[in-house]
Amino acid sequence: MYFNVFNAKTNKIAYDADMGKVTVTLYMEEEDKEALQLLADAEERSLSQMAVLIVKRAIKQAQNEGKIPPSQGK
Repeated sequence: MYFNVFNAKTNKIAYDADMGKVTVTLYMEEEDKEALQLLADAEERSLSQMAVLIVKRAIKQAQNEGKIPPSQGK
């Protein structure tokens, strides 16, 4: 497995070459985090998995509405 660490201050990237995933830091209000956790629990997902699912849905919707171009290669 290949890992680097992303830090905006050092311009390095966190990347797992085997899984093709990067690390993203998200800042939100505590009440939104708690609501997201409740949703994740209700769907038996981790907080991270729930956040990824919501982001993917938003991306797909934006693509369908023509707001952003379709993903290449997926």
